[in-house]
Amino acid sequence: MEIEAEIAEAAQPGQFLHIRCSDTFAPLLRRPISISDADKKTGKVEIIYRVIGQGTHLLCQKRPGDRLDIIGPLGRGFPMPEEGKTSIIIGGGIGVAPLLYLAKQIAKDHKNGHLPLTFLGFATKQEAFGIDFLSSLGIKATICTDDGTLGYKGFPTTLFKEHLSQYQDKSNLIIYACGPKPLLSSIKDIAAGEHITAYLSLEERMACGVGACLGCSVKSSQAGYKKVCKDGPVFEAGEIELE
Repeated sequence: MEIEAEIAEAAQPGQFLHIRCSDTFAPLLRRPISISDADKKTGKVEIIYRVIGQGTHLLCQKRPGDRLDIIGPLGRGFPMPEEGKTSIIIGGGIGVAPLLYLAKQIAKDHKNGHLPLTFLGFATKQEAFGIDFLSSLGIKATICTDDGTLGYKGFPTTLFKEHLSQYQDKSNLIIYACGPKPLLSSIKDIAAGEHITAYLSLEERMACGVGACLGCSVKSSQAGYKKVCKDGPVFEAGEIELE
């Protein structure tokens, strides 16, 4: 969905919008949806979402010209890689959405000639998206599906681990990931074992979107908890514990 809004000027990769999906109080809570692209020149942001409940069902019924009540952009996004770093993007399912805007910004800002290496996983070919968008940026993504209907059969983390073996010096790598919790847990473990900097974007239910209700809290690796909506949704892998 493409949305014309002034917030496009401030939107950063990894941030999200808190959208009221109805003009009534049903559903009562807003829906947090990641920004999949933003164009400061046209003043438009894009979101990609899966229809899985009342809120997103109502959202998909919106038509061109309809107005939306949106709060955003919210949250802490992805930090851009330092010059000379090799970026690796790993996404699974609907978690691929925020990584598209990140890939666009890295491709736009890169100064060392390195486009991000990208590994994406989907359940089936029918659920895959973003491949043509990445191709338009010059990024050839490695695709895998659970059932083997597109690309490799298996998980993106498996392919990433195989690819990782070709690097003798891994200190120059930086990982960005978003997807199901098992994918993020695997990336967190790999990054810790190989001493690679990794940033994880968490997908959690968010009632308030501003850190007031504590409904999206995740355990901190230090002490206490962090709020995904305010302290995240992007965290350095070592900041949090994934249970």
